[in-house]
Amino acid sequence: MTRAANYDTIASKYDRRYELYEYAGVKETLGTFFGGAATSVLEVGCGTGHWLDVVVRGVTERSAKALAERPLVAGVEPSSEMLARARVAAPDAVLIRGRAEALPWRDATFDRVYCINALHHFRDRARFFAEARRILRPGGGLLSIGKDPHVERDTWWVYHYFPETLEIDRQGFARVRTLRGELAAAGFTWAESFECDHIEASRSATEALATGIVDRAYTSQLTVLSDEEFDAGRKRIEEANAVAGGELRLATDFYLFGTIGWV
Repeated sequence: MTRAANYDTIASKYDRRYELYEYAGVKETLGTFFGGAATSVLEVGCGTGHWLDVVVRGVTERSAKALAERPLVAGVEPSSEMLARARVAAPDAVLIRGRAEALPWRDATFDRVYCINALHHFRDRARFFAEARRILRPGGGLLSIGKDPHVERDTWWVYHYFPETLEIDRQGFARVRTLRGELAAAGFTWAESFECDHIEASRSATEALATGIVDRAYTSQLTVLSDEEFDAGRKRIEEANAVAGGELRLATDFYLFGTIGWV
């Protein structure tokens, strides 16, 4: 059974990831996806509004050169705590509490719909794809960015010391080729996928333990573990660090993939 993360409980620490990693590839992918034509954009699973803020600034700047009217940038998010933070991060965005499977907009409202590291949390991907297809205008596109643990290219300390998380991700994340097929079934005329970012870092285990990186709120994979599973993983890190004389390094080396469906 897929485990669900309670984002209300980790909202206050969620943005720590953006202090640790640059996500340059994600930013570049978003810019290319929007191009100069997108004037109405929706993020599904917008979380704390980090990417909405990036998009609001980018879309507004591009659109201002060609349009007199203000572009529409919107976000939908089921967690009230995450949404409260999004309202601060992206005050110019239209924010609604809701779910991906029932998007509260009329047909053909948006030029672009996107979700970043969120698709694996949706209850029904097929329903979301159908909803995204419905609210997209002709020529519009849906972009999803996330991991594909099935390709077995990732080296990540979370998987190593908390082994339950790898199986959780294999259950939650679909293969990108599966996503392309589901987009076609939902009525998208063309689907493509590609590697869009490589997240690579090495961090002192001593520092990570002391500064809250080894924390339930660090990533959703740790959030959904039981107390026993999390405590066991933390103990593995502490023991390995002791054996290494306090010099253990925690390696992060994984890939993010983009999948786009075009109307």
